[in-house]
Amino acid sequence: MKLLTLNVHSWLEIHQIPKIYELAHFIVSESVDVVALQEVNQFRHSPLAEEPERFLGGNERPIRQDNFALILNQFITELTGHGYYWGWAEAHIGFDRYDEGVAILTKSPVARIEMLNLAPSYGYTDVPRRVALAVQLGDEHQGAWVASTHMSWWQREGVHYFENEFKQLDAQIRQLAGSAPALLAGDFNSPAEVRGEGYDLMTSMGWVDTFTTAQTVTGEATVHKPIAGWDALVAAQQRIDFVFSSTNLPVAEHSVIFPDNDPAAAISDHSGLYLKIDL
Repeated sequence: MKLLTLNVHSWLEIHQIPKIYELAHFIVSESVDVVALQEVNQFRHSPLAEEPERFLGGNERPIRQDNFALILNQFITELTGHGYYWGWAEAHIGFDRYDEGVAILTKSPVARIEMLNLAPSYGYTDVPRRVALAVQLGDEHQGAWVASTHMSWWQREGVHYFENEFKQLDAQIRQLAGSAPALLAGDFNSPAEVRGEGYDLMTSMGWVDTFTTAQTVTGEATVHKPIAGWDALVAAQQRIDFVFSSTNLPVAEHSVIFPDNDPAAAISDHSGLYLKIDL
């Protein structure tokens, strides 16, 4: 299975439309099976979209015409003649003007889609509200589950946001998946090199970092410069985007793509991850 994950930083990038097209072209040219995206935004007051093609759901708020995932799928349709199956789940209001959320696109139909609320004590107007969007793939992928998620930092103002969110995610995805493989893909905002925080929590709960098990690894860091939430970035680079698996699955390839520090190649303020996994 070919899996791509990327925090797309949508509508906060210059030359946004060409960058969406570049992402669509990569998905089509590589025939990616599953695409997990974060910071998938739409402007809160844009015109509504009419019956988006192959839309699976996951959302409570309506899809609008400038939804990043909708436009991405429209480009995929232009390139191939048919779009991917896709879902979108809103997490909170972003920058006072966006419905911000996460999305998943799949080349083949899915068996099930579920929005997972990782911070049930918060409302939609609260930035700490976080969600994941999970899909169960078909028989050709062993009924595996894939979740796209965007987590908070380890803590802010004394509140351990990350720990609470990840325990919610862990419990919900394991209940859904049962004995089937599960993959968590996204922006976890937890540097792999920092001990005693989010990364160690995830691995101590049995989640396997595919970076550490892949047969072939290309690149490591996914953020190379200060970005929102990491404005006081001390290290020159950090690995905060991951794909975790519930079991030690064979991973043939784990590559960092779309380098965020290359003006000619960057399509977001994060780099993406591209994996080939044997399910």
